[in-house]
Amino acid sequence: MVRSFLSLHVKAPLEEVLAFAEGRTGGAGVYLVPDPPWVSLYPEALEAQEDPEAIRAFLLDLSRLGPALAFLVLAEEELLFLLAEGGEVVAELRKGPELGEALLAPEALRPLLERARTMPPVSAVQALAGPFGLHPDHAALGFLDLLEAEEEEGLPEEVIYLE
Repeated sequence: MVRSFLSLHVKAPLEEVLAFAEGRTGGAGVYLVPDPPWVSLYPEALEAQEDPEAIRAFLLDLSRLGPALAFLVLAEEELLFLLAEGGEVVAELRKGPELGEALLAPEALRPLLERARTMPPVSAVQALAGPFGLHPDHAALGFLDLLEAEEEEGLPEEVIYLE
């Protein structure tokens, strides 16, 4: 099964992320998964839209809480990676016919992004997550993955669902 997914992550206290997310569910669900010092967000509406500009806008707002990452994979063939801090994108990797090609990175991150650009998108997501101290499995999940897991076996207690 070919899948697409979106995951967002911010290095901020859970209480601040909860307050931020509660006003931005877009009438749809959002899963929050604390993985200190990160909190992962999986917003249903943004994942369904697959709109890079909407994801960028959300991430820029989120990055006012702390460093924030976004991983969007479309049909396991395209990748968008963004790192934002203080309301600005500081690193970006885009690859695929729909998303286009781009690489923006400070010198320290350039080798990591260049290597990720040569990998399949899901592998690239996992490779990019590690150096930031983010669990690779959290980066390579999306809203639908969590929804399916909740229906099949239930989710761990620390997962928060907002609607």
